[in-house]
Amino acid sequence: MVEQPETVATLTAAEQLADEPADRKKKKKKDKVRSAWISFVGRIIAQVLGAAATISLGLMVVQKYAPETAQAVSAPAAPVLQPVRLATPGEASLAVLPLQNISADGEGSFAKGMTDTLITYLARHEDIHVVSRTSAMQFREPRPSVPEIARALGVNFVLDGSVIKADGRVRITAHLIDARRDEHIWVDSYERPLREVLTVQAEVANAIAAAVRMRIATPVLVRQ
Repeated sequence: MVEQPETVATLTAAEQLADEPADRKKKKKKDKVRSAWISFVGRIIAQVLGAAATISLGLMVVQKYAPETAQAVSAPAAPVLQPVRLATPGEASLAVLPLQNISADGEGSFAKGMTDTLITYLARHEDIHVVSRTSAMQFREPRPSVPEIARALGVNFVLDGSVIKADGRVRITAHLIDARRDEHIWVDSYERPLREVLTVQAEVANAIAAAVRMRIATPVLVRQ
């Protein structure tokens, strides 16, 4: 009967020894979880700081170069005109630009018809190469300089002009320009009554075509 307390005390000490490893395991697990959370939070903070630094650097670059970029945007580069064709050496090549209507009524059908008639009459001469109406019409408005138009269309000469109508009459002015020198080589005007529009257009176009051919085609033929 005296030995019974000693047995109980011995069992209690054994139980305590068995419980100690379990407590240590729980503590180790808690430590691992805490370390994982600390590592995760540290990575998040590092990424946030890195993103903030990148944004700050980007803002500094934008502020430094923004004025130059704004100037480049506000001043677009001039379009480069690509030649439609290359002029053959010694060839008399011509572009008829759309005649400008400067009449008070603002109605431009006569000027358009006069331009088409001019192209038709000039294209009849085999010794003059005349650029198509479609290619020439792209220079209606706004117009580059005559040398730029000539380079784009691959021609040596440009025919320009205007139409004005008033009091039942029409005045057609024609300018023949040597594109290489950007100089007029012939200028004339024709005034007619507007009773027969088609007749007037045909008559004036024939006169202009003859004058133009005399000035740009004849020298070419003589050199041949």
